[in-house]
Amino acid sequence: MNDIPKHELFIENIRKMTAPQTRLQRVIALAHQYRGSLIFIILPSLITAIYYFLIASDLYASEASFVVRSPSHMQSMGGLSSLLQGAGISRAQDDDYAVNDFILSRDAITALEKQVNLREIFNRPEADFLARYPNIIFHEQAEDFFRYYQYRVDVVLDTMTGITTLTVKAFRPEDSQLIANLLLKESESLVNRMNERAHQNSVREAETEVKLSEERVVEAEQNVLAYRTRESMLDPAKSSGAIVEMLAKMQAELAMTKTRLAELDNNSPGSPLHSDLEEHVTALEGQIASQRARLAGGSGSMAPKISEYEQLILKQEFAAKELAASMASLESARVEARRQSIYLDRVVEPNLPDKALFPKRIKSFLIVLISCFMGYSVGKLLLAGVREHAQD
Repeated sequence: MNDIPKHELFIENIRKMTAPQTRLQRVIALAHQYRGSLIFIILPSLITAIYYFLIASDLYASEASFVVRSPSHMQSMGGLSSLLQGAGISRAQDDDYAVNDFILSRDAITALEKQVNLREIFNRPEADFLARYPNIIFHEQAEDFFRYYQYRVDVVLDTMTGITTLTVKAFRPEDSQLIANLLLKESESLVNRMNERAHQNSVREAETEVKLSEERVVEAEQNVLAYRTRESMLDPAKSSGAIVEMLAKMQAELAMTKTRLAELDNNSPGSPLHSDLEEHVTALEGQIASQRARLAGGSGSMAPKISEYEQLILKQEFAAKELAASMASLESARVEARRQSIYLDRVVEPNLPDKALFPKRIKSFLIVLISCFMGYSVGKLLLAGVREHAQD
């Protein structure tokens, strides 16, 4: 090599540079020139196209719609909810969220697995290696299956109308329809359990109140009985009435006796009956004073006894009225328990799809292509800015 003159080496290099390139060399040169676009745009898009157009398995989607409504919860709404409200029934939005959360929960998976082999449904032979379960992303753990399930089941609540749309994707049409039907069935069972718990609580509270009212009635009756036994009288008010009647008779007799005594003093001052009449007047006055003292003369008189007795009777009447009100509340709670306060009505039954709507092949490919292009362009601009800053 050292024996070759330098001018001949120079001529040889010029000849190689000016010689026509082969097709492979031109391809290699272009690939080297556009290696960034090739790596960050073309290669990911090509892989995406190969997967979606050659490998990705079809997914069949079964859709259903339902609404959760309550006859006791009235509020102003539009659309279908206005029609429901016009019929005396409105939706219960809180219960909508509860049902939707249940559909996407582990409890729903547990309920489904008691009726069908859910893992086998998502591992059909026609499923591709990325879409089936398990795969390289979702493994055999329960948590991974829960996250995979949430990719295949979707619920969307329209807050304007209160209608929830349920979408189930599977590799066979009958599988997606079956899962959607089972989810609606389990959701209806959940609503029934919610009704039952609410009604049991209301009836239980009403029964407790009735029991307390009965205890108050029994206590009031026992207090009245103890009072009658202690005072040896059934009704102090009636007993005092007899005393008042006796007082009235004695006062009338006293008045008549005093009148006779006055007439006797005027007509026969020395009559022997005078002393008898005076003794009779004195005796009547003593009896009247004694009966008055018995009515309202002190702590042992009839007045405080009547007051105590009336208070006991008043408490007894209040306890009886409270018991009657508690019994009415209990009966109302039992009537309400026989009614269903929350309903899940199916607006659209799960359909049996005859065409695979997923995956969206063209849409997915375009999303990857545009995303890669934008990402590469932004990265290239940032890199150019960094280089320009470094040169400055």
